[in-house]
Amino acid sequence: MKRFAVALSLGAVAFASDWELEAPTGLKFGVIKGYEDWHVVATHFRTDKNELRYIIGNDIAVEAYRKGMKEFPKGAILVKIGYSVKKNPAFPASVEPDVIQRVEFMIKDPDRFKETAGWGFARFVYDQKSGKYKVFGKSAKDYMQCFTCHQAVKEKDYVFTDYVRRK
Repeated sequence: MKRFAVALSLGAVAFASDWELEAPTGLKFGVIKGYEDWHVVATHFRTDKNELRYIIGNDIAVEAYRKGMKEFPKGAILVKIGYSVKKNPAFPASVEPDVIQRVEFMIKDPDRFKETAGWGFARFVYDQKSGKYKVFGKSAKDYMQCFTCHQAVKEKDYVFTDYVRRK
């Protein structure tokens, strides 16, 4: 499987304490350790948040995309890294990533996440003042909003992002 370098920085993740952060769903930030070797699935721009988002996937997720599977297998992980944007000073008609805002991911584990169709969700918000990540939410119920939103794409195994294939 050919790889493309993911030139995305998670900023303060270099601190071991960030990898140990745990979302109320029981997912640790460290689950995505090694993300730099994962595959770019797609890029999105969310207009309501003025945020550029990179979606990357582990080998299991990308293989499912490439095979056209209707459902992702256990162990598939999709990560969304969101940045604020700024105008590119050399090319003002374009925008580029500025400051990281959040890292979110979803992992397929039907045994563990039965209430959310087999998907576990985690969100870590970057605090620019402290230079550290903070866990989103106080309880696993706070993550039901993730699942509620993802129900709009139930027929795609609750995944919004389509894989951008090279021709």
